Amino acid sequence: MDKRKEKLNCQLRLIAALKDFTGPVPAGQFTQKEFFIVRLQGIGALLEEFKREKLGELHDWLSARPAGGLTEADAARLRESLAQLTGGQDYNAVCSALSGSRELLLQRLSRVSPLSVAAEERKRPGEFREPSTEKLVSGAYARMGFDRLEKEFAAGRPEDEVLAQARERVGAFSAVGKMPLGADKTMPSPTLNTIEAAAGACFRLLSRMKR
Repeated sequence: MDKRKEKLNCQLRLIAALKDFTGPVPAGQFTQKEFFIVRLQGIGALLEEFKREKLGELHDWLSARPAGGLTEADAARLRESLAQLTGGQDYNAVCSALSGSRELLLQRLSRVSPLSVAAEERKRPGEFREPSTEKLVSGAYARMGFDRLEKEFAAGRPEDEVLAQARERVGAFSAVGKMPLGADKTMPSPTLNTIEAAAGACFRLLSRMKR
């Protein structure tokens, strides 16, 4: 399978996984909680796989640029892509090499890891969180009313009801049934942000319901 088909395949699997997460629980296969956890973990893994693929594409694109320094437009594209795909430490490491040789830039880029929303949400209270991801997840958490669901669970609402309601709200928030790929068969940045925000909010809700 060529790289273009691999990329499309990952995107389609990611959208399909979100549709599955917001759909009905298969009768007799999972409890509501098991379904929530297993499907959410699958989305988290696909998000990381997709970002890793995008970082690989970025490396290939940079390798193919003409010899010499990057243009301002090229540098802007690199910064924008990195900001969405990786954390601040990796972002700074690569961007600090923009004025250096292409070899140095490629070397730095090859060491970059994709930023995982699942890993961010596993952090303990008080641990440093990436500001961009924190803003994305906190915004989705509030917009979907997960703070209220959290309080309802604490007040005695059954866990299955809370998780089912959360999945339903993810479906409405993401408009998962209307998630086409872009004209060039790539996932637009807003779509990726929406999926990542919804997944992060679900990881956060699940974590808070365990306390």
